Amino acid sequence: MNINKFTIISILFLISASTFSQSLLWKISGKGLKKPSYVYGTIHIQDKRVFSFEPIVEEKLKECNAYSMEVLLDELDKESIQNAMLMKDVTLDKLMSKEDYDFLDKFIKEKTGMSLFLFNKTKPFFIMSQVMQAGMSKDKEMPLDLYFLDLAHKANKKTLGIEKFEEQMAAVDQISLQEQVRMLLESAKDTVKESDSFDKLLEAYLSENLDQMLTLSNDSTMPANFNEAFLTNRNVRMAQQIAKFSKKQTTFNAIGAAHLGGTKGVLELLRKKGFTVEPVPFKFQDTNPFYDDFRQD
Repeated sequence: MNINKFTIISILFLISASTFSQSLLWKISGKGLKKPSYVYGTIHIQDKRVFSFEPIVEEKLKECNAYSMEVLLDELDKESIQNAMLMKDVTLDKLMSKEDYDFLDKFIKEKTGMSLFLFNKTKPFFIMSQVMQAGMSKDKEMPLDLYFLDLAHKANKKTLGIEKFEEQMAAVDQISLQEQVRMLLESAKDTVKESDSFDKLLEAYLSENLDQMLTLSNDSTMPANFNEAFLTNRNVRMAQQIAKFSKKQTTFNAIGAAHLGGTKGVLELLRKKGFTVEPVPFKFQDTNPFYDDFRQD
């Protein structure tokens, strides 16, 4: 697996009908719903460009009675998250040769300023996530999905979790630790620059190109059971929960953008359940130093 795929999967994790129209915001109606709900494709980064959407996005969130996200962080404690990221009976230095460990140690130090020893108990999947987060722009205080959660809290809206934290972690654990090590080493050794990979992903996201995002996130080198657990099975659970929430109250559902498109994606699965799913067009504004002030006026 090259750095492109590993970067994209990790980012879209923390983000599948033939796409007739491209958008990140979709209206869910029909099948007896008195008022529409919405689903929005998020990306778990703090880059200001992904926050530069037109006002209609926040307007639709404010119209709804509830906000749902993949995993509701209100229900989690830091200890549970940390424990899920740790290996139980082995350390990283026991999973690779000394040569590979020394190479990875140098790579991690260059990217994060920290020794690999500090990650010795961390599952390799999450080590690369740490590396990527260290190299990303942090223009905003929080990632996009948490920004929406903060808006929902301030508006006293009901907040919901689409998945259980354990379900997400189970998808990661479909990859053996040895396979995670292989992926991590190949990513670190890849000659494709991390910034090039991220730029491609961000370009697809800002152009709201669901087909391209799905293509970028697919990788034939991943174990089949992981692809099924990480995307296909999770899409089914997401569609079920979004349908359930929408029947109870109007809900703004925020899920990773890679889960939207394709024949097995959430949008098509909702259509198969009998809902009408339509794009809500909007564009991202030009990002400039004055834009944040404009949005607050």
